[in-house]
Amino acid sequence: MQARTLKIIAALLIISAVVMGIIGYRISQEDAQREVQRQSAATAADSYTYAQKLVIATRDISKGEALKAEDLMQVPYAIKVDDSFNTPEELLNRRSERDIFKGAIIRTADFEDDSKLAAQIRPGYRAIAVKVDEVIGTGGFLKPGDHVDIIFNSRASKETNDKSMARRILRNIRLIAYGTEIEGERMTPEGEAKPSSKDSGKRSRSAVLEIAIDDINLLVLAEHNGNLRLSAIGEADVLALEEGEQLLGDTAEDKATLMRAVTGFKPAPPPKSVYVYNGDKVETIRVSQ
Repeated sequence: MQARTLKIIAALLIISAVVMGIIGYRISQEDAQREVQRQSAATAADSYTYAQKLVIATRDISKGEALKAEDLMQVPYAIKVDDSFNTPEELLNRRSERDIFKGAIIRTADFEDDSKLAAQIRPGYRAIAVKVDEVIGTGGFLKPGDHVDIIFNSRASKETNDKSMARRILRNIRLIAYGTEIEGERMTPEGEAKPSSKDSGKRSRSAVLEIAIDDINLLVLAEHNGNLRLSAIGEADVLALEEGEQLLGDTAEDKATLMRAVTGFKPAPPPKSVYVYNGDKVETIRVSQ
């Protein structure tokens, strides 16, 4: 009986030893695997940290200053920064559009002009705003980039010889901004872009037009002396005008005549007499009416 008990105990010890061996082997394998993963992660982190280098400012840089080599430093950076620069050579002699503080990462936005409107104006033109409402602005459906004719109208008054008037004073004018929209974006007071709403044009109170310098006075006088309407031009006619084609019935009026009609100003009457001075003699010439 004792021999049988000893055999059972010996078998149990052997089985326990085998089980413990298996458990120990698995634990050692898991530890080794965790160590390999830790080393791999550390290696990956080190390589990622130094895989990219960004350019920072070595001193405070004022708006408009041209960047020099001593103003820039290339440093390793652990994370990716959008719109940044990797080498100082990309920035040499460029002028910033805003102040850059020491240690700051230099970005493309530092060289962008803050004015969204000025970038849209062509040489020889100026941007000028006129008051609009849903009716004046063609139902509120106008968008920046559209082309319009400007119609002037006024009621009968002494300045217009008691006659009502409607004249097309400017043709094929480009709309730069409408309400709060510039190039399809609606800007918040903080300068952030928001999606355009479907009825934003109906609530707009101003339209910014690109006007030739010589036509600015005419537009200002017209708005002062009467009312304006914006008449949208179709895409086909816009293309035709850009190609220099003359549209049917689109004849320009003499600017001086148009100015007199819009303002109500009458030209000064011709002189009845002209005096010609010749030394101490004066000759009077009568001018026929």
